[in-house]
Amino acid sequence: MLVLGMDTSLQACSVALVNRASGEILSHRREIMERGQAEVLPDMVDAVMMEVGDPYDTLAVVAATRGPGSFTGVRIGLSFARALAAALEIPITSMTTLEAIARNVTHNPERLPIAAVIDARREEVYLQAFDADFQPLTEARLAPVKEAATHLPPGPCLLAGTGAALLADESSGRVPADVDPLPDAAVVALHAPVEPMPTEPPEPLYLRPPDAKPQKPLIRRPN
Repeated sequence: MLVLGMDTSLQACSVALVNRASGEILSHRREIMERGQAEVLPDMVDAVMMEVGDPYDTLAVVAATRGPGSFTGVRIGLSFARALAAALEIPITSMTTLEAIARNVTHNPERLPIAAVIDARREEVYLQAFDADFQPLTEARLAPVKEAATHLPPGPCLLAGTGAALLADESSGRVPADVDPLPDAAVVALHAPVEPMPTEPPEPLYLRPPDAKPQKPLIRRPN
């Protein structure tokens, strides 16, 4: 089964084509970038597909991250993935950004819980805890940095993500894992659920309202 994964949710744009049966990453592109993913993503998808002979006809599933993350970034990746899946008439699946980051932890011999932590700025973080098999232990949430540790499992755990250092506490056993802090399309393509296939297109997981505020109505003064 060929699965095309993509991620634009944080400070990168990545695309990967994988064979789920063998676990092989057939083609992969990634670029670190704060903005501009909308311009880069379509060409990156084409480059990944062309590298292995243009297998659009045999592509089985499109997979994408659905947040939390940058409001614009999440929308770009998920919208493109949904449009591509509709055009090819194939299913679409998804993975949260937090799970994708947690799955960057591939070395965990003590089988500690893993907390994915994203710096959401404004002294807040997005976070979620998983067990060593990446099953959720807590709900994904937005929390102030000062309170975030109360939403983690007690005792030692591995921290992953751009906000890992914000919650690190060696005395409590909360230590940053030496892994990529950003989600990657290869992880999404390899691990997003396909059995059973989701029946509805994925919806974005924002956890915070968009930063853009509606413009105040113009108040006209009487002449």
